[in-house]
Amino acid sequence: MPSAAQRGQVGPVDTAKLGRPAWLLVVAACALSRGELVDVRRLDPSIRVEMPYATSANFTGVRLYPVERCLLRRAGAERLVRVQRRLRAEGSGLLLWDCYRPFAVQQRLWALVPDARYVAEPVMKAGRRVDGSKHNRGAAVDATLVDAAGRPLEMPSGFDDFSGRAARDSADASPTARRNARRLEAAMAAEGFEPLPTEWWHFDAPGWQRYDLLNEPLAP
Repeated sequence: MPSAAQRGQVGPVDTAKLGRPAWLLVVAACALSRGELVDVRRLDPSIRVEMPYATSANFTGVRLYPVERCLLRRAGAERLVRVQRRLRAEGSGLLLWDCYRPFAVQQRLWALVPDARYVAEPVMKAGRRVDGSKHNRGAAVDATLVDAAGRPLEMPSGFDDFSGRAARDSADASPTARRNARRLEAAMAAEGFEPLPTEWWHFDAPGWQRYDLLNEPLAP
């Protein structure tokens, strides 16, 4: 069974057995695991947010979010702002499709589509959240590119396309679409985001393992 640290959870620690430097490190790790969620557009309003899960126009056909709001852990949100600056210097920008996702929404998503190929299974043990999506940690983002006027650029596939076209190494898309996907990946990777091989739009923030699985509501 994976340890609490491997699950991205911080277990109980007897600080009395630790020296002061080690105790401070534990406190810092606990604070990081509870790192605040911030609204990305409050940091940079030029970043566009259009979340299909806030409508019924998604692969489930069900509205899952009450609002279109992109929340991320602060470290990841600040990285995303730097990505936006980099892209704007090139005449383009970010359009975000998904960010933080409450654990309860992950449970509903799994109930609708119980297929681990497409949806991360939310797991509870002894009343604790022990596994789920990196989106539940506020440490993953689904993104695409827009031009200077805010119009989406051509990409290899649409969002949540579960065909082979969504893979980063797919050769099925047009040269323009593949080039745009590479531009997005390069800009995200330059700020430390880790691309998912099977979904050109999905990126994990570095250090995602250290964050707890959350169930904070997506309030306006």
